[in-house]
Amino acid sequence: MLKILAHAAAIIGLYLVFSFSLFLGLQVRPAYGNAGLVVTAVLAALYVYVGFVRK
Repeated sequence: MLKILAHAAAIIGLYLVFSFSLFLGLQVRPAYGNAGLVVTAVLAALYVYVGFVRK
């Protein structure tokens, strides 16, 4: 049960980071949005590596 909650929390966190990146890109400055999307991609790759690949 704890594993499921941890995965759900990670996915919700990734969604929030992605949404904030889109906000930065569309409302503030496109360069900030691009940087935010790179951060989102790195966090998603880290989530896949830690959550699924490394066991």
